Amino acid sequence: MMGNVNDLMNMYQQMKANPMQFLSRRFNIPQNMNDPNAIIDHLISTGQVTQGQINKVMEMRNNPMIQQLMNK
Repeated sequence: MMGNVNDLMNMYQQMKANPMQFLSRRFNIPQNMNDPNAIIDHLISTGQVTQGQINKVMEMRNNPMIQQLMNK
């Protein structure tokens, strides 16, 4: 269990340090795209993610337990 938490925190730190590099490991995002809403629209329109997946991430982001964990 602790390994999973450490892995999650490492991923969070990497994403926080360089979001585009982190996202580009998994998704095809044009280099010149840096607006978060444009990136989300691109990922949905190209079928790389679904609106449901975006909704799930937004729910997680708004979860008080997740917010507390990420603010440490």
